[in-house]
Amino acid sequence: MIRRILRAGAPFVAVAFALLVSFTVPAAAELADALGAEHTAHWGGFLPAVGPVAEVVTGTYNRIFWIILVIGIFVEALILWCLFKFRRSKRGDKVSSFSHNTTLEVLWTVIPVIICVYIGYISYHGLRFMRTMPAEHLAVEVVAHQFYWDFDYPDQGISAPEGERHEQLSSAGQDRTVKHLVVPVNTNVVVNVTAADVLHAFYVPALGVKVDAIPGRINYLWFNADEEGDYIGQCAELCGAAHGEMFFNVRVVSQDAWKAWVNEQRKANGLEPMTFAEAPAAVPAKL
Repeated sequence: MIRRILRAGAPFVAVAFALLVSFTVPAAAELADALGAEHTAHWGGFLPAVGPVAEVVTGTYNRIFWIILVIGIFVEALILWCLFKFRRSKRGDKVSSFSHNTTLEVLWTVIPVIICVYIGYISYHGLRFMRTMPAEHLAVEVVAHQFYWDFDYPDQGISAPEGERHEQLSSAGQDRTVKHLVVPVNTNVVVNVTAADVLHAFYVPALGVKVDAIPGRINYLWFNADEEGDYIGQCAELCGAAHGEMFFNVRVVSQDAWKAWVNEQRKANGLEPMTFAEAPAAVPAKL
């Protein structure tokens, strides 16, 4: 039976494999570009991407998703075709002996290698973009505790004030207060993250950033939010009994509102007002 499959289906499979490699990779890139990197290619995916880092994450995911979808459809179609075409044996069939099919073996070795190289290529460039800190940036130091966050701005000489009630997170008669990490829109923000006690993780889904907070070690990430608004973050590493309540909020405001907020915090700490450069930090080019 297997020999019959190879004889009858080898040309079909060979052509299908060739079409697969010539179609899947460029089609994945074309579909991802056409749909944009702001939204996941299917229902139930990531939050809408805010800023270039989140767009790189979503765009890379979308390309890989289309490749997997095409491969999945091809494999399922091949299985169904074999089940239908060879669903019964004819009388007088003899057991066949065979060793291999060189054409098929070459194709199903080379094509997966090409696809994996492409996935590795786009993943490496995305990771390199995410892990290359921009030269011009706003620095923020984040310290995770059980079960709260500290946000310090060393260049401005201030820290984020105590938390406020968060309307979206407060439910069922329980008020939840969160601390705000306030940053200006369209500005590169480099976040240095550590922990004071146990393992934590700094995670903001809409901005596409996540990094472990480890006692005695400083990890780093960056983002550039291109839309004003509030973006909920949370601890993403099981850190104790109240881990599920360890939220924070990234508040993205206008440049003028950011300057006013900084000077308000400086005034509260008995410091003189600051002057600011007019031009915001530029977004690095995608690698």
